[in-house]
Amino acid sequence: MKSVLKCYAAIMKTKLAERMAYRADFFISILMMLIGDLMFPLVTLLLYSSGASFPGWTLREAILIQGIFTLAKGVAFPFFFGIVSTTLYHVREGSYDIFLLKPRSVLFITMVSSFDIDDFGRLISGGLLTGWALSGMMVPGAGEWLQFGVLFLCSMIVLFAFSLFLSGMLFKWVGSSRVYEIFDSVSLFGMYPGSIFSKTFQNGLTYVIPITMIGFLPAAALLGRPVAGSWVAGGVCFLFLGAGLAFWHYMLRNYTSAGG
Repeated sequence: MKSVLKCYAAIMKTKLAERMAYRADFFISILMMLIGDLMFPLVTLLLYSSGASFPGWTLREAILIQGIFTLAKGVAFPFFFGIVSTTLYHVREGSYDIFLLKPRSVLFITMVSSFDIDDFGRLISGGLLTGWALSGMMVPGAGEWLQFGVLFLCSMIVLFAFSLFLSGMLFKWVGSSRVYEIFDSVSLFGMYPGSIFSKTFQNGLTYVIPITMIGFLPAAALLGRPVAGSWVAGGVCFLFLGAGLAFWHYMLRNYTSAGG
């Protein structure tokens, strides 16, 4: 565990030094990311301002879901979701073979190499949205925070599984450069209350591909309104992760390298 932390500490220090060489570009990148992340909450604000709403959800509660969704991506994207773009680049350039020669797990080397400090902008925007939403509500109790923490961890598991599926595809279909768009299209449903969807569709987003775990379920737990079946969905997250790991390793075994 110590060696893992040392590896991440070393790469974070290196990446920060690289970005500080071009400070203006770094801060502009963070600012643009903040603006982009505020677009969906702005649409939600306009929706509520026009008199419409998500049934059963106040404006701050809806923004809380979107804030937690952004917060989850703000943790996932810097630390491990970058394996998608890293895999795409190195497989396309024929340099992924270097990862196979390192004296570490190939997946771990790919994760460490994909660390992106710019994506901490999402962590800032998610924190701002979540803080604003909670500022107008009753302070959640210890029980709500505990449930939220467990479900938020499950959201990390879901995002990690997604990164494995998407990056695994790229060992075979290296031309699929739009995999991020696939993820954005699918994960978008996690930014809205699951209760606004039909029961069948909601069950699919909870028990088949647990999208609701990324934003909706943790937010509901924090609000003291836990959704029935949340803990079953937590178990599904681990199954989803297992499937992602199996798929990634299967695709790695079928990777033909630069000379294939």
